[in-house]
Amino acid sequence: RTLWSRGRVFLAVSPRELLLHRIMASSSSSGVADAQRAALLATPSPEAERAYYAALSAAAAKSGAGDVRVRRVAHGKGLVAARSFKKGERVLVEAPLVGMQAETNRADAQVCGFCFRWVGTVESQIARRLLRGDMSSTCERNGVCKEFLENLRDGTTRLPLSNEAQFKLPEINKNEGGEVFCGVECANQSWARHGKLLRGSEGKDFLEHARDTNDIFILSAKVLLTVAGQALAWVPGDDEAAGEGADISKQHSPPAPDGTAATQQALLKAWEPFHHGHKQIWWEAVARPTDVASGAAELEFRDSMREIATESLNLLKKALPTQFLSRLPGLFTLEVFASVVGMFELNNLEIAVASPVEDYFLMIDELGDTQITAITNPLLDALDTGYCTPCEGSGFFALQSCLNSDCDPNVAPTKDDCDVDGKCVLVAKRDINENEELTMCYVDETKDVQTRRGELRDYGFECQCETCVAQAEGRGTVRRGSKTK
Repeated sequence: RTLWSRGRVFLAVSPRELLLHRIMASSSSSGVADAQRAALLATPSPEAERAYYAALSAAAAKSGAGDVRVRRVAHGKGLVAARSFKKGERVLVEAPLVGMQAETNRADAQVCGFCFRWVGTVESQIARRLLRGDMSSTCERNGVCKEFLENLRDGTTRLPLSNEAQFKLPEINKNEGGEVFCGVECANQSWARHGKLLRGSEGKDFLEHARDTNDIFILSAKVLLTVAGQALAWVPGDDEAAGEGADISKQHSPPAPDGTAATQQALLKAWEPFHHGHKQIWWEAVARPTDVASGAAELEFRDSMREIATESLNLLKKALPTQFLSRLPGLFTLEVFASVVGMFELNNLEIAVASPVEDYFLMIDELGDTQITAITNPLLDALDTGYCTPCEGSGFFALQSCLNSDCDPNVAPTKDDCDVDGKCVLVAKRDINENEELTMCYVDETKDVQTRRGELRDYGFECQCETCVAQAEGRGTVRRGSKTK
């Protein structure tokens, strides 16, 4: 039987037939989710791994970012030198695939939400810190009045020599959600990938929950939203579905057949950069804290982590367009979300960008001009040790994340004055031979062996490098960099 309504035909079905239809649809959706989840979490084949990193290394070499290769080493995947490097030479300069400023750092550093460059002016950076309510008594004690700070913030008053070229910062640009960027390109990139959802009204509850529990949830959400938007942008005829969350360039779009197979193929292509990252379920990856007993207490601890992750994912899903959930259900499952969180726990590198405010006060101090310091010293005293606070955050870097840890490493993250954004810069600590494995220490290598090993357990392993073994046995270790420990 049929029912007619405004030119459309509706099948008249019984309640039982309708129920069966819904069960079949639910079963089909569940099957798609299972298939997608299994594909996303499957271990990449050796051939896929070699092809991905060969292309990545070739692109890095061509752009001048670094001459490195990824290959299998004693501890699994590793990064090796594609040529010899001299001590102090830059080995790799790499932008993060995804990054985030630490939420606790936002009050001290106003930076681009995409590339992490400082923005505004030296004056506005100083003023926004000192105009915080908790700084009023400090300012009063050092003779810094509110009106003066407001003038610095608004640009009506300038500090001596702040117009020097090294202190000129990009103007503040804001996207539709009010987030700060260094320019239109960064603003558009962030908005297209994930900002439209995370900074919209629907994402407010998710962001508040993440800030109260674990801000790595925000970074993980950025991964899922970027992948979802890119995947749906690659599926023929799915412009509308992708447009809600991510208007990302379709360059390098993979050829795909029609239907569900097209969506799955596009999803796996968009997921590829994160597919190769070392992952583990978050509540399984985290080492048992020393104040949590093994057994029932540990199980309760890990169950609580699972509950928090579930709450976070459910809040994220409420902010998503229906197309994301209906076309990519496997991407937004708890197992995938928790694996991405675990990936950051095991692989993330700190993003740090030195403060221009620190550079400014150091220059003024070197000049020794008492007329100038009469103006600047009250500000410096009010800021106290906070004057040198850098931009701090976390990021995932495709090549850097392949580095294994060693407590006598041959490279270290080191930046110069010319490094003004969130790129990772790895510098040779000693001469490095071609084909030598590149290593860095995931923790502070100057700490004692027990402390280092304890901190490295958070990365899921007990360090057995030569330095740790020797020091654990009570033997002094002469490092290859000629430093005796």
